[in-house]
Amino acid sequence: MSTYSIKITNNSGATEVIAVYQQYPDINGLPLVWFTKEVPNGNSTTFTWSIDWALNWGTTEQPLAPGIQWTSGGPLQAMQPTQTGGSNAMGVIYSGSEFETSPTAYYDPAVASGNMLVATDKSFTVSQAHLMSLSVYMNGLPAFAVQGNPNGKFLFQTHPTYWLCTTSAKQGVAISETYVSSPSQFAFASGVTSLEYNLNDVLDFVPVK
Repeated sequence: MSTYSIKITNNSGATEVIAVYQQYPDINGLPLVWFTKEVPNGNSTTFTWSIDWALNWGTTEQPLAPGIQWTSGGPLQAMQPTQTGGSNAMGVIYSGSEFETSPTAYYDPAVASGNMLVATDKSFTVSQAHLMSLSVYMNGLPAFAVQGNPNGKFLFQTHPTYWLCTTSAKQGVAISETYVSSPSQFAFASGVTSLEYNLNDVLDFVPVK
């Protein structure tokens, strides 16, 4: 499994909170602050991760929206969506007065390679689900969340885009364009596993050649 890293040097002239988040262009949901670090002017930080996948359900104090902290609710379900016969699905039900993971991670042959599925049943209603959402994880951290609903199939793909930004939002907080500054997409070319950027005095992330 490859390890990826991105190094950012803060040359903005002030302490900045630098964060990384992911977007899933084909999924209707919200990115969560994935990595974040307060970096004094002149200092550098490096974010490092492996591409290992997981799914989970979680709850929020208010319906999922920008600025809301996402909190995991069940045990993390490790997924292997690109491995033949690897786990690629899980379920969420409502039992008594709370949500549960059922079934836990399993292989669903109907799910295409590279995708992951969360299935929900009719054991709960729309109103009971208004504070429940579903998240895809990478490197053991929640990265992107969608609103949960009953009697549904929620498909997550494994081709996110990666973004740098500055923000005051904490790790796991749902964000939108109004909650971040200077969003800058980055990508790893084939065979490349590390990148380096400078944050300049107009808060642009400038790649280091």
